[in-house]
Amino acid sequence: MSEAAREKAEEAPAAAGGSLPTKILYCSFCIKSQHEVKTLVSGPAGIFICDECVDLCNEVIAGRPPDPSKFPSAKELPTERLLEHLRSIEDTVQGKGNQLQRVVEILRSREVSWAQIGAALGISRQSAWERFT
Repeated sequence: MSEAAREKAEEAPAAAGGSLPTKILYCSFCIKSQHEVKTLVSGPAGIFICDECVDLCNEVIAGRPPDPSKFPSAKELPTERLLEHLRSIEDTVQGKGNQLQRVVEILRSREVSWAQIGAALGISRQSAWERFT
């Protein structure tokens, strides 16, 4: 696991002197935990990618698409794994929402109109204003 990912996984020790269990991190692509892969790289907004998915990406970039049968679909994953992964999915969604809010704030500071922001998001000017103010 990368140092950045490891730091995000650590939690402060409990007040009684013990330590809380560390948060388990998951690859945002294959849903494998940090304990199932060699390396887990932390990206922006709570996104993580494992070394196996990076290898897969490199194969695709090199023009060698992988055999899709090698990858289980969500329907094939055990219920416990899906339940464990719900929180990390929610954290990713929240992180992306925060990132979106920051970008909109930057655009507004540059005096970009609500109409332009709405058009970029595929929503109305009014909807953009209501959502981000």
